[in-house]
Amino acid sequence: MFFGGGFPSSNVHVYSNGRMRYTYHQRQDRREHQGDGGLGLFVQLMPILILIIVSALSQMMVSSPPYSLSQRPSVGHIHRRVTEHLKVSYYVSENFADEYTGTNLKNVERSVEDDYIANLRNNCWKEKQQKEGLLYRARYFGDSDLYQRAQRMGTPSCSRLSDTLKCLKFW
Repeated sequence: MFFGGGFPSSNVHVYSNGRMRYTYHQRQDRREHQGDGGLGLFVQLMPILILIIVSALSQMMVSSPPYSLSQRPSVGHIHRRVTEHLKVSYYVSENFADEYTGTNLKNVERSVEDDYIANLRNNCWKEKQQKEGLLYRARYFGDSDLYQRAQRMGTPSCSRLSDTLKCLKFW
């Protein structure tokens, strides 16, 4: 029905007075609508075409960030810079220094530091989850070697996050 097919038009079972009989109904309105096939098909495909066009336009309007926390030659972020406050390394394109100065540069550096802290928080959470998972497994199975290994397991992202947050308090 969605694509203009209408209801099925085949044998119909009709019950009357307790007896079943078959009747055959041919739908005439379907034949009448077959003449406008091109326009009807276009109208039916219009919502899909609109979705494709809107998604393509939205992809073109989104710009990539002017920096990356890791070196990405495919995007052109190959020149290393360091933020003023937290000394976070980030990578930019060749013309970055020409485009970003003054308050624009400060905003970019603030964004770099925010992304860096968010990454540290995420990695710290993952490290804690992994460590707690090992501790749980060691306790559950009574494995003292696994327990000792889990106890010694470090969380470097948590340590860096703690150090970074201490530096922020001084600013």
